[in-house]
Amino acid sequence: MILNAMITQAVITALPLLVFAVIGIVLSRRNARQTMSSAPIEVAADGTIAVPIHGLYLRRTGIYGGDSNNSINPRFAIGPEGIRYRVFRQSRLPFSAIDHVEVRERFGSVHLLFLNTSGPHLLSVNVGNRDRAKQVLNALPHTVALTPEAATIRDGAADAATLGLRVYHGRFA
Repeated sequence: MILNAMITQAVITALPLLVFAVIGIVLSRRNARQTMSSAPIEVAADGTIAVPIHGLYLRRTGIYGGDSNNSINPRFAIGPEGIRYRVFRQSRLPFSAIDHVEVRERFGSVHLLFLNTSGPHLLSVNVGNRDRAKQVLNALPHTVALTPEAATIRDGAADAATLGLRVYHGRFA
């Protein structure tokens, strides 16, 4: 009886603290997203375009396949030779290895999915919003194939896309 009363009192005491903690986390994440979305894209002297992003998700295939993600301090840049990204370590993906780029919207965030033939099977980049997605898609060379949705964001018309692409239906983060 006394134990039940103590547990009830602990729950009643902890509940308001838990509610305030959740509200604080939600507000700080929203403020961080707004700050990240307004951060400008930086262009280095060598032509590399550094893009502020919200997170990266990497999916490998094969016998030693696996998933990795980074939302604490991710890095994503578009260079003259390809894409540079950092999940756990700095990596590169040449434009010639990119099969195509897809766009997905999930929970109010826009993700660019880079499907490729070498290295990781899928690189998902959370760019935040459609404006940032348009900037990133414009920074890619026009030789990189896009799905109709990605072409619509970049050019305003789906006919700029490469038709007949196999669309990725797996998890993307």
